[in-house]
Amino acid sequence: MSAQLPGIASLIDRIAAFSADTRLYELDTPLGADALLVESWVGREELSSLYEWHVTCLSTDCHLELKSLLAQQVSLYTTLADGTRSRRSGWVSEVAQLGADGGLARYRLTLVPWLWLATQRRTSRVFQDVSVLQIVETVLSADAPRNNWRITPEAQDFIDNLRPRSYCCQYRESDYTFLTRILTEEGIGFYFEEDEDDGAPSRQRLVLFADSVASLAEDYSSQHANGGRGIRFHRDAAVEVQDTIQQLGCERLSQP
Repeated sequence: MSAQLPGIASLIDRIAAFSADTRLYELDTPLGADALLVESWVGREELSSLYEWHVTCLSTDCHLELKSLLAQQVSLYTTLADGTRSRRSGWVSEVAQLGADGGLARYRLTLVPWLWLATQRRTSRVFQDVSVLQIVETVLSADAPRNNWRITPEAQDFIDNLRPRSYCCQYRESDYTFLTRILTEEGIGFYFEEDEDDGAPSRQRLVLFADSVASLAEDYSSQHANGGRGIRFHRDAAVEVQDTIQQLGCERLSQP
């Protein structure tokens, strides 16, 4: 019995120190503070596409009700080199328990933007003599009140000058596939930004933009890194105080 006491005491100390206060990442969920601690995360984000974050978390509770996290909005906070925090928000589309070890359970959450819901609907309909903006508004209205979106000023001017579509058909397409097809045909792109209004139904906002440098402002980290000269690019063997780009590639895709 006495030989096991140090191990038990160590476990108690680990659980007592279970807090996100001093960690690089923090996950804000409806479960409350410190219910889930971020162990690691990986994500994919690109223009005119849905982002996806996979967050692996630890918890002292190995019996969390997984259903309670599905379709909930959560935010992933990252502490930057200058002490400020960057927020990435999304809706939980998938949650899984990966097992338990040493008194801690491991879970994986998949976060997506609200527009992901449009991939879950398949519709057939016809639009006649309507503008592109009217089509976009009709498709996005199905996700109210989560449908937080805006159009950049230059994109608004561009859209206002587009000719109405005399006939536009959506046939057995998901709303997302149909929407992105229409936007691509008209030369309109989109991305997501964080809405600083905490009272907004969705913390991530869809932004429609046209071909303009003004639509894509330089990232905050790039603006302030390296004395305002941007983020350095070099091999990952170097030790850096600030964020750096360690791998960069170029790819071209043939389109019909």
